[in-house]
Amino acid sequence: MENEILKEKVQNIIQLPALPTIAVEVASLIDNPNTSVSKLTKVISADQVLTAKVLKIANSPFYGFQRKISTLDFAIMVLGFDSLKEILISVSLISAFKKKQDKYFNSKEFWEHSLATGIAARTLAKQLGYRISGESFVAGLIHDIGILVTHQYFHDDYIQIVDAVTDGKVSFQDMEETVLFATHGDIGAWLAERWNLPDQLIEAIRFHHKPSLAERNPQLTALIHFVDYLCHKLGIGALSYEKVQQYDPESLKILNISEAEMTEAFYESFGSKLREDLERTFVNII
Repeated sequence: MENEILKEKVQNIIQLPALPTIAVEVASLIDNPNTSVSKLTKVISADQVLTAKVLKIANSPFYGFQRKISTLDFAIMVLGFDSLKEILISVSLISAFKKKQDKYFNSKEFWEHSLATGIAARTLAKQLGYRISGESFVAGLIHDIGILVTHQYFHDDYIQIVDAVTDGKVSFQDMEETVLFATHGDIGAWLAERWNLPDQLIEAIRFHHKPSLAERNPQLTALIHFVDYLCHKLGIGALSYEKVQQYDPESLKILNISEAEMTEAFYESFGSKLREDLERTFVNII
């Protein structure tokens, strides 16, 4: 009963930001194989701030283009549709939630962790031959969005949770269950439902700490679970209070990864590439 009451509260918070219309429209256009660069240019150029951000990212060292890119249509061609989709959703989400922070919440730390998880998910998805790496990035980016909702809209509860976790009395998720009768995975999934996101993304958010419960797309959920663990283990964008000490071995089975492959060489190689990609991405998106 308490869980259902909280779900209703989350989905009915008047001030809760909607997923920006332009991000939804562009994502839909990109998923349409008949979409042209000119069509995307027309839609994005209606938002001057977003246009400036896309141009800034296209001109960043991450893409290494030799001459300055001054037009939006050329930027879209340089970035490619998949990268454009990732950029627009990242920028839109970060803008939608005001960078409100206090001693209990570090906005930079939160988004660094979110971006790191998204980038790690995309990278590992490609290595594993997962078909939709862009979807992996988005799932990684928003997997902890429930923490933001709790901090901004259930602030007293959030403080109680963090204080208990900081004292080392209990885990973050166990304290969420005690105080809210739900976890940030549940809360993030309810927000994703309100945003009408695809079911597999909602599932990945809800079960990113319990991948074996996923039924619609176990592979995506297991992927987000494992890269979330990787980011914490590597100390890359790791939240100080929401620690992930170990992964569910079942997630590796779902991904067809042998535990024998999880060597120090793997962690070092993966971590080095992730740090490099995160540094290039973070400075341009945030």
